[in-house]
Order: sequence, then structure tokens, then C-alpha cells
Amino acid sequence: MTTTRRDLFKFAGGAAVGALLSPAPWRLITDTALWSENWPGIPRPARGEISAKFTNCTLCPAGCAVKARCVGAQPVSLAGVAGHPMSRGALCPFGIAGHHLPYHPERLRSGPVQRVAEEVARAMAARQTSEYVAVFDPRPGRTASWTYRRALHAIPGGLYIRPAAPWSGAAVNLDAARIVVSFGMPLLDGWGTPGNVVAAREHFRLIQVEAVESRTAAMADLWLPVRPGQERALAAALAGGTAEGTGIAQELVRQVAGELATNGPALVLGPADWPEIAELNRQCGAAGRTIVARRETPVPEAWQPGAAETGWSAVEDGSLRVLLIDEGAGGGDYVPWSTIERKLAPGAAVVAFTGTPEGYARHANYALPVAVYPEAVDDIPAAVDSPVAVFRLSASLVAPPEGLVSATDFVSHLAGIDAAAALRERADAICAAGRGRVFQTASGAVTALKEMKPDDFWKALSEGGCWLDEPDPKAPPPELSTGAAGFTASFAIAETRGAGLVSPLLSKLHEESHLRLGKHEVALHPSSGFRDGDRAALETGCGRILVVVRRDSSVPPGVVQAAAGADLIDLCGAAESARVVRL
Repeated sequence: MTTTRRDLFKFAGGAAVGALLSPAPWRLITDTALWSENWPGIPRPARGEISAKFTNCTLCPAGCAVKARCVGAQPVSLAGVAGHPMSRGALCPFGIAGHHLPYHPERLRSGPVQRVAEEVARAMAARQTSEYVAVFDPRPGRTASWTYRRALHAIPGGLYIRPAAPWSGAAVNLDAARIVVSFGMPLLDGWGTPGNVVAAREHFRLIQVEAVESRTAAMADLWLPVRPGQERALAAALAGGTAEGTGIAQELVRQVAGELATNGPALVLGPADWPEIAELNRQCGAAGRTIVARRETPVPEAWQPGAAETGWSAVEDGSLRVLLIDEGAGGGDYVPWSTIERKLAPGAAVVAFTGTPEGYARHANYALPVAVYPEAVDDIPAAVDSPVAVFRLSASLVAPPEGLVSATDFVSHLAGIDAAAALRERADAICAAGRGRVFQTASGAVTALKEMKPDDFWKALSEGGCWLDEPDPKAPPPELSTGAAGFTASFAIAETRGAGLVSPLLSKLHEESHLRLGKHEVALHPSSGFRDGDRAALETGCGRILVVVRRDSSVPPGVVQAAAGADLIDLCGAAESARVVRL
């Protein structure tokens, strides 16, 4: 029998039809789907009892209240707490995705703890009488801050350093403001407590002074597009000078100055080291109205005296033999490394306690890993827009991995003090004072503190509750003096971006969608001659970094817009100008 090509086609066609009518291929597809869903490494949803836990977020100083939906012991979603007196039920995108952080692929997970302890001990033994053992605390006001001050008081040559504060012992009361003038502050994009700012926004007129139309400028009632580098000159003009060279018409400056004088209570916000900001607030009578005195949160008497607080400007150059930096997982005030570096003695031992390889870990001799939110148990001081003192805890939602270090335990060990129960001791001191009220997050109930026993108060705090102090009716208006010199860069319009970890999911969304500039991206006006995606170098008097250029017509010609990460802050330092160079 001869097989022809026609026979082959008939056989192939019949086989195809038969295969479709048989169960074999369909079974193969079903089995393949099942196998692919059960490969090793495929994420599996948690299984178990569904419950709710409450805590407070530590990703920024706002400390918003958080409700975590948990399956078994695993948090699977985070949300704000309705009715909370401070955060008002709001939670920013980073807070909503905060439960991703323990699994961030870039977090630090191990470090040479024993070797670091030996190196610090040797450096302390070699210290000269004119040298210091210092702790830099970018997040002052916590119980950990008091632990450092206690330890440094007991260590010869101990020095406690904190960032500059705009006004000592004072806070902003946005609820009382009717007009707010902001010099580059991201008031509507992450400043203060987001829920509190949004609630107060209905009652005040916002005037934003900024060279680029940022998100806050776009939502302001009036945007003053000042020329880059002339922000302080405009502040001086509002205080009674001339607006020449600022790019703003003198008539408009007079109009804004008139609004500050007549449409109060008024508030002026800006960098801590600008005396013009303090002068404007003095002229419009902000002290005691929109800037109010805030009581100190009680501490146990046995903790005092602690080492005095000081700023970087008061530290002598070349005087630090040991510097320990409690950076945590970010969220504090980042000071340019150039400011810190000149304070170090030759061969100084610098240790960063951090959850990320960015920030100070890039410059320190050693970086030791710490717990990140929501693993760590810590307290959160009052935010800048809280007119009363508060005390709340970031209760742990997941257990931290092995191999992490506690910065407070490390420093306490150096001084030979016991600070294991410091949080409970401070809670007991607050309870003994008997002031204020307690918001119990789970039930929404508000209870006078004097009606609670210490154990009940501690239980409420451990379950995400919040203590709010009473205002002091006899407190005099705060003094509006300027703080120590901080970081400002008029040429770079800085977006809000911390030095610490953020959700890897949100980072990926931002980077791929360009909703925000990436860590090493700059935006330039199309007239700059760069194409979108060009690689270039951003140069200042402090150095250079490689960047990717994004064309943006909203950026004025001659202005560089960048995200305010640690790299940019280190690069800018005290620089007054920058340039983008084509590679």
C-alpha cells in the first residue's frame, strides 16, 4: 500500500479532531494550571482566625493611628482609625503599605555586633579630655531619647545631639489659623499629621511660596512663583522690605502682607534657620495663637538630670571620638554628612543603627541592623501640629527576625544603666501626673487619665491607645527664636522623600509611573536641551551624583527639581547653586 501526501493530511486532521474530542488535552491543561499554582516559592495567603490589632505608625513624625486586619498573627492590610483625635481616621499611602517593610529586600539583616562593641570600647578608652562620646538622635522626644541622655550623663565626655527645632517647646495650632503662608513646606503633601492638616484646611487660606508648582502649590489658594534663591528675600519683603529681584510684583507682596496683618490669626511656615520666618510670625502675632506653648511629657524624677541637648552648630570641629547615630528605619531629620564629617576627630568610630543601607550607613564605619515598623516597640512624640503633648506606642504587629540590635540597649550597656523597662516607667510617670485624657483606639472611648490605674493605662497604650495632655492656661506665649542652621537648597525644589525604607510596592509604582521623581531623577524644563531619559550628572560645590533627566514643562527654566533623599541632601550641603551636566 502506498501512502500519499493526501493520506498524511487526512491522518493529521483526524488526529487533531480526535484530540479535541478526547479528555486528554483538557486534562493536561487543568493539571498544568494546578502544578503552576503550587510551585515552590509561590506566595500563599495566610490562613487562620481573622482579627483586628491597633498600633501607631512610626514611618514619619505624625504617628497616625493604625488598624491592622490580621489573619492569624499576620497583618494583611492596614487602615486609619476613625474618630482618632489626632490622625482623624487618615493614613497616607506609605502607612497603608507599612506591613510590607519587614520583607523589604534591601533592609539590613545582620552586622558585626561584637566587633563594633569592641571598637567603640577602644575608641572610648583612647578619648582625649577635649573629645566626646556622642549620640545623634534624629527623632528626639522619645523615651529612647531620655535613655541616651541618661547614659551620656553617666559616660565621661558624653554628648547628646539633636536636630534643630523651629521653636523650643512650641507647636503649631492649625485649627486656630485663618491664613497660612508657607515657604516651600509640603503642607498638603505629607507635612505634620495628614488627617489633622486636611481637617484644618477648610478654615484657612493657604499662600504657597515656591519656585515650582508642587502638589501643595497646585492646591493652594495662591501660589507665589518666586525666583530660585530669592525665597528669603521675599520673606524679608513681607516683613517690610522690597520685593526687588524676587520675581513677585511689589503690589502682590503688599497684598499678602496686608492679609497677614488683617485676616488673622496668621501663621508663617518655613525653614528653621530663617530669622525672617520668626520675624513675620512676631509681626502677625502668631505666638500664643497659631504657635502655642506645649507642656513637656512627664518623665520619672530618677531620670534627671540627663545630658543636656545640643545642636550640631554648638559641637566643635574635630571633637567627636565616638558617634552613635540612631537612624532607625528612617523618618527623622536628616542632616547633611558634610555637617557631621567636620565634627569628627581623626579615626573616629562612627556607628549607624539603621534598617537601611542608605542614609548614614553609607558613611559610617559600621551599620548595625535594627527592627523596622511594625516590628519595633517604641513611643512616638507629638508631631509639629499637635498643640498638646501626646504619648502613644507603636505596638509590634510581627516578631522581628534574629540578629537585630537595639540601639538603646547598646548605649545603655556602655553606661552600665538598666533601661529595659523605660517605656513602662515613663507611662507610670505620666499616669502619676494625672493630667489629660486617654483615647482607647479599639472602642473609641475617651477616659480621663486620673480615673485609670497604671496597669489599665499601660494596657490601653499597648493596644494602640493615645494619651493627650491638657493645655496649660497659664503658659506664656513661646519665644519665636530661630533654631540652629539646617539644610536648605533654593536651587533644588525638594519633594518629600525620607532616607529610610518605604514599601517596595509603592516604590515600584512611583518609579514605573513617574508619579514622583525617583531617588536619582531630576526634572528640567524642556528648554534645557535634555531629552527625557538622558543620563547626566548633578554637580554642586559638595560633589556630584549621576542622575536621569525628566522633562517637565511645569519646572521653570534654570531650576532643578529633585527628590529630597539622603544623596541629594549630602550633595547640596551648604551649596547655593547646582548644574546638570550632560554625560
